Amino acid sequence: MASRQQAAGTPAAPPAAPLWAVQSLVFLASLGTGSVTNGIFFIAKQACGFSAKENFGLGALLGITYIIGAIGVGPALRRVAARHRAVSSRSVLVLLSVVMAGAAVLPRIAIRGEGEAATGAWSIWVAIGLFSPCSGAFWPIVESFLGGGRSGHTLRRALGQFNIIWAASVIAASWAMGPLLERHALEVLVGFGVVQLASTLLVWPLGPEPGVHLAEHHEPHPLVYGALLTTFRMLLPTSYYILSVWSPYAPSVMDRLEVGVAWQVPIAATWMLSRFVAFATMERWHGWHGRWWLVVVGVVGMVGGIVTALSAPFLGGGLGTPVLVAGLAVLGLGNGVIYSASLYYAMEVGKGEVEAGGTHEALIGVGFAGGPLTGWAAVALVGPGERGNVAILVALGAVLVVVGLAVGWRVWRAARAVRAAREVTGGG
Repeated sequence: MASRQQAAGTPAAPPAAPLWAVQSLVFLASLGTGSVTNGIFFIAKQACGFSAKENFGLGALLGITYIIGAIGVGPALRRVAARHRAVSSRSVLVLLSVVMAGAAVLPRIAIRGEGEAATGAWSIWVAIGLFSPCSGAFWPIVESFLGGGRSGHTLRRALGQFNIIWAASVIAASWAMGPLLERHALEVLVGFGVVQLASTLLVWPLGPEPGVHLAEHHEPHPLVYGALLTTFRMLLPTSYYILSVWSPYAPSVMDRLEVGVAWQVPIAATWMLSRFVAFATMERWHGWHGRWWLVVVGVVGMVGGIVTALSAPFLGGGLGTPVLVAGLAVLGLGNGVIYSASLYYAMEVGKGEVEAGGTHEALIGVGFAGGPLTGWAAVALVGPGERGNVAILVALGAVLVVVGLAVGWRVWRAARAVRAAREVTGGG
């Protein structure tokens, strides 16, 4: 097939990008995008005195603009490529990295001293307004380079490594920024902006465009994968909805438990450690592929974890801090299960295209936006503190009941379909 195309003068389909280059880019870029996404609320509080309500608003901006970037990148790439042959996915990655690096440096330029912190708070909002949509567009392209031209065992291996690498990078960034936040919060942003800019050196080995799945090379996937993809796509935004309720509120929770500033980000990042464990387990063991019980594991983890974590401040510092750590650990396991399964089925069913990654990232953005909006509304209506926590728990409970009913209905329909298929084929 390829030889006939080349003989006829038709360009051969791009091969899969070198895995070492993709994964190296993932590690460096995750230091920047992961730390800004998870650490900006601590930075804003420490550098500019953001309240819980302001942090929830900042989180909503982050999520909404992330969705715009993730949804828009695929169609935008197609339109631009049709008009300008010189523009490639690789060049767009470089441009996005440059803009993200500039956004990370902006607050340090705008805020030169302690007296300017209040008047320079606008720079935090502008930085996130620039950084987040670029990040939303950046990752679907990276995921298309990762999944394009790969399927079956090769795709499973690449995705498993991808999850482990970016999760380890985010953990490293979170622990590194912890001791620096009290006196050098804005410099933390600058450092990660520089790393983001340096990561462009790893874009060039990828090739101009992601690899393409040729029909004869793409392994067929079981029919159940489509149903599982739909189910995990319901759970994915819910999982990040929960995390995004937690992240803007975390600094206030840490203060109430009297946790020192240097330990706040590392403790708040407990869920990242347990998520890393989930990623590593699912990368090495593939018995979860095509299994519905994994849905239950993900749901129990995310619900039980966040309820435990948000209940911790009611217990006081002595008992509250260990309970908080335990809740975040369970939450991370649930998030890791849901994220891994959702991305795997998206890439396998969607054949590694930018739109498949874009939908995956956009759903994450829905969660990023929905959680802070819930927190903002709760704090605005009843105020911060214990009453705000209760209001957030009530809102979370309502969302989880609705999602739980929808997922339960999906699982029930799938079970009926399996039984009907067995009856038709005479299977046991």
